[in-house]
Amino acid sequence: MWEEDPRWQQANYRLLVGAVGFGLIGYFLLSLFSSDWHYLRIFLEVLGVIAAALCLYAIVVWTGAHLGTLAWRAFTRTRLGPKRISR
Repeated sequence: MWEEDPRWQQANYRLLVGAVGFGLIGYFLLSLFSSDWHYLRIFLEVLGVIAAALCLYAIVVWTGAHLGTLAWRAFTRTRLGPKRISR
């Protein structure tokens, strides 16, 4: 698939970092020339909200994966019963 291609992933990463860097520099210059730091503050708050949403998503996925693994182990343990040791 095209999303598994490392070149595509690196291009997306460069685009993301470039957009954030360009936005940061642009809003910094806008705030500097207008003497109103409200623009830069809003940009940084939006970046913080996006970062918090990504962290929350990662927490939900990680927790779901571990709960799924735990449930699968509990299901197979109770369904198969105790293992017998042959002598």
